[in-house]
Amino acid sequence: MNKRILIDATNVNISIPGGGSFCTKAYIEAFLALFPDRIDVLHPQEAGIRDKRYRTIDVPRRTRLQQIAGVGKGYFHRAAPFIVDYLRQNKDTYQTVLISTGLFAGGVIADIHALGMQVIVLHHNYEPEYRIDSKSILTLKGKTDILIRHWERKGYLHADINLFLTQDDLNRFGKEYGYRTNNYVTGIFEPTQTQQELQQGPIDQSAVITCALSDIQNQAPLMRFAEHYLPVFENTLPDWKIRLMGRNPSETIYDMADKHDTILLIPNPEDIRSLAAESAIYLCPMDAGGGLKLRIMDGLRSGQPVLVHERSARGYDALIGTPYFYTYHDPASFEQGLRQLIRYMQSADYSREKIQDKHYETFGLEVGIERLRSILCK
Repeated sequence: MNKRILIDATNVNISIPGGGSFCTKAYIEAFLALFPDRIDVLHPQEAGIRDKRYRTIDVPRRTRLQQIAGVGKGYFHRAAPFIVDYLRQNKDTYQTVLISTGLFAGGVIADIHALGMQVIVLHHNYEPEYRIDSKSILTLKGKTDILIRHWERKGYLHADINLFLTQDDLNRFGKEYGYRTNNYVTGIFEPTQTQQELQQGPIDQSAVITCALSDIQNQAPLMRFAEHYLPVFENTLPDWKIRLMGRNPSETIYDMADKHDTILLIPNPEDIRSLAAESAIYLCPMDAGGGLKLRIMDGLRSGQPVLVHERSARGYDALIGTPYFYTYHDPASFEQGLRQLIRYMQSADYSREKIQDKHYETFGLEVGIERLRSILCK
């Protein structure tokens, strides 16, 4: 009898929208397609996740004392001590364990290997880059990445298979920690077969930015955008607005929006995807952080032309060079991108259906399943 596969999904609550939950759901779906009736998933206990297609194991919260004590062992997320104890009690049940991020895998991978199980690590990003930008407590509020690098390196170097969302991240890991032959770029893909319906109503003369407006790593790029690029936007498209949408805006974001009439702040929209699709252009000004910016997929899924800072274009290589996906790196290239997208939208070739079709052709669930099949089912 084939042994089972355990997926650790305790890094997020997949019922709450966000980049991490989107990615985790997509990989759960792909593994279910490849290994039906063999999947168990660890979920946060308070999330109450239940799915008839797999067995759920609830993981309770750690106490503050357990969190502090776990740092020295590399136990940086809630499942670290739980998963080792659980697998010891079920050592004859599982063949493979999938863990998100090398940082989380680093503290448990030796114990899992000692039980004779294979470990696959899914790297969402290069953690030192992400943690420094977000002022994580593990970096002493952005001052050092020594602790992060140590445990991420261990998880990466000892993994049986490393999966990456972007080629840039794979290259960065190779440069920082050493290149390995078991590294693969499997990317990101849709967690469902259902194709989103296109916006049927009028399209505003606006560009839209969507992100978590309380996150530190998003606030700094937005402030730089307001200072360096907003004047270019206003000069190039004087009758247009920028609609800024997201969860729980900070006081910094409210203050920024109050100072600029061009920015229309829409906090905590109930249906952010439908509302964002009403804008003509999707704009991603994030010039910091690593990994793949999943919000860009919201624009592509809605058939919107995209203007994105080159730092956030990682993972979208297949779209660079198309008339509806433009990257920029300074005010001059930003203006050029705006003008190119306007020309495209005024051309006979412009079609939201074409943009959406290319999105699903590139990032559809079946695409992700086949990538994983070529690696895991040899």
